[in-house]
Amino acid sequence: MDNQDRNNQPSEEGKNPELTEALNAMLRHNTEKTSGHMATALMNARLLSPIERQVVLTEKQGPSTRIRFEHIENAEGDKYYLAFTDMNEYAKWNADEKHNQALIMTMEDFGNILIRNLNDLKGFVINPYGENVSISKSLLLSLLKQREARENGPLQGN
Repeated sequence: MDNQDRNNQPSEEGKNPELTEALNAMLRHNTEKTSGHMATALMNARLLSPIERQVVLTEKQGPSTRIRFEHIENAEGDKYYLAFTDMNEYAKWNADEKHNQALIMTMEDFGNILIRNLNDLKGFVINPYGENVSISKSLLLSLLKQREARENGPLQGN
């Protein structure tokens, strides 16, 4: 994890004031403009995602560490990975203080785990005890493709 303090928690890396403001603006007035601003802020964000480390014994290679991302389930039974804009939001979920490990994730990181994991998770939810904004797998993949297209520019003909 980047920039840890003595409690193994991220310091300045885990703060996203632009994203938090964009989420709140979108929740107040969900327009094309506020949604676009939120998407831009989201693509630049680095979010905390809680994990559980599991040591697995393998016969040939000995102990191996695996990471399991924590998730949450909504009333309909849909499961989402957890993402937090800062330690205050993380603490709302971690009130029992049983979860003391998190990774700092980019949207590319979330895209990679959502594509690779063969599970029924629908996406990820940002600040489930705050703004509570769900980002579906399809929306994230669309945003990542749009960014890739912008970065690569228009295709040149021969």
